[in-house]
Amino acid sequence: MTRGFFIDVQGTLIDDINKEPIYGACEFISYLNKNDIPYVVITNNTKETSANFLQSLKEKGFDIKNYIDPFYILRETVKSKKIAAFGTDKFLEVLKELGYELDFETFETLIVSIREDYTNEDYAKMIECSLKTDNLIGMHGTSTYSKNGKRYPGVGAIMSMIKFAVNKDYEVVGKPSFNFYDKARDLISLDFKEITVISDDMIGDLLGAQKLNMHSCLVLSGKVRSEEEILNTLSKNEIPKNICKDMSDVLELLKKGEI
Repeated sequence: MTRGFFIDVQGTLIDDINKEPIYGACEFISYLNKNDIPYVVITNNTKETSANFLQSLKEKGFDIKNYIDPFYILRETVKSKKIAAFGTDKFLEVLKELGYELDFETFETLIVSIREDYTNEDYAKMIECSLKTDNLIGMHGTSTYSKNGKRYPGVGAIMSMIKFAVNKDYEVVGKPSFNFYDKARDLISLDFKEITVISDDMIGDLLGAQKLNMHSCLVLSGKVRSEEEILNTLSKNEIPKNICKDMSDVLELLKKGEI
């Protein structure tokens, strides 16, 4: 039985092009608040500090009570200050604000986030860095991410490539890692089996949630554009409990007691 929710942001609450609330998204959060239904907004934000990104969501009309992103986990996971890091300029600036020092010569940990214009030279540099350390960190495990109507390799896809190239395992700090979901669960004091995760990322979010016995709801308002794109890639046990057009559909199911 669902008693609470984990709710993704990009492609679920806000659209991938204009970064504005998706139809029904603000209303869904308001309904949860009004009815005292526990929830956590879970995002793989790595472009801004946690405080700034949460504030930007509030300015869009989301009265969010509980929030978590990978930076919450990163500070507990990566203690060494010298790092080799790849991602957007904004991501690298946030790392510096958190006290990390970028050093591609004497680093202890490799950290990878998303960037839409990675080149083969960037991937080559990631591989060389991976050969120099056993501490490989992916900021999250997204399969793909969508921007301006195009879909790019997510951090999960990039880290899988690196693992294949150097034969070393890596750790994920954001979704769908156990530590991330467990930290979010602590915020609402529920068991995993009592939580439904709502996301547009079947591979990067929902499959990991299902392995922890959480329920899953896939929305088609983001990177997955139709059921046909994803269903034939899943086993029978992996098919999400609910598939909805957007958050307005999820809200209707919630009001009917069907989710």
